[in-house]
Amino acid sequence: MPRYLLFLALFLSFTLSTQAKQIFEGFDFSQGEWAIIGVPLHNYHKLPIQEELGTFIVTDTRFMSSLQQSWDFAMTFDDKCDHHYALKVYRNGELVESMSLNLFCGYVSINGLSYQFDPAEFDQFKQNARQIPWSRISFSDPGTLKSAIQKLDATPDVYWYQDVSQYEYTGYFMLNIDNLPWDTDRDSLQQVVRQKIAQRTQTNDFHLAEHFHVVEGEKLGIRYLVNCDQGLAQQLVRYQYLPWRTHLSSSKDAVYILALGIDEDRFRRLMK
Repeated sequence: MPRYLLFLALFLSFTLSTQAKQIFEGFDFSQGEWAIIGVPLHNYHKLPIQEELGTFIVTDTRFMSSLQQSWDFAMTFDDKCDHHYALKVYRNGELVESMSLNLFCGYVSINGLSYQFDPAEFDQFKQNARQIPWSRISFSDPGTLKSAIQKLDATPDVYWYQDVSQYEYTGYFMLNIDNLPWDTDRDSLQQVVRQKIAQRTQTNDFHLAEHFHVVEGEKLGIRYLVNCDQGLAQQLVRYQYLPWRTHLSSSKDAVYILALGIDEDRFRRLMK
């Protein structure tokens, strides 16, 4: 190998090994009510711990604080395996972080980046977690969907697997921003996009979320979903990458939501 390539390989190896991440950094577990929920994912290399723990919840903030100190992992690009668990972090019932774990290849993925993870670390949940039920519920009527979300939001100890705020609105459209510097602060940019939409429409009655982002070379492209009613979308036609459509249409006859902490029988009693 030429000397400059050897130097580059050593440099990259050193750089990656020093780019560690404290997985729960930035969370103040002393303020508010916190929960970590683990949801087993389909994996062809199924592991016994998935059956043993099932879907579980942890609410002990002292345990969370200990993980905050010890879960400090180096970055890795060796992330080609499927995941065994999704870990969801909630504060006061609101989803604030999602990550995925592979317990065979040994890495945790957060926001498109992966970090080395010793599967033995996951065993700590055995002593600190309890199993909870979950329900995958389908809706074919927008009114029933909205009503169900409102009732479940008001029900203690029920958590959403994903953000369902978009279903407060009848539909959505996509907008795009391309040719950004690869290291653009996406959180700050999203706030700017939100402000621009509010200024243009004179309302904050919409839900903005990043759908995905792509890095090509030194350029970043981002796609956003703007959930809103049709009247607001009509004010932004010139900015739409994909036009407004309803959540329920002829090509999509049902919406599925995953609720954690409630089984289907309890849900049906709640909805009567």
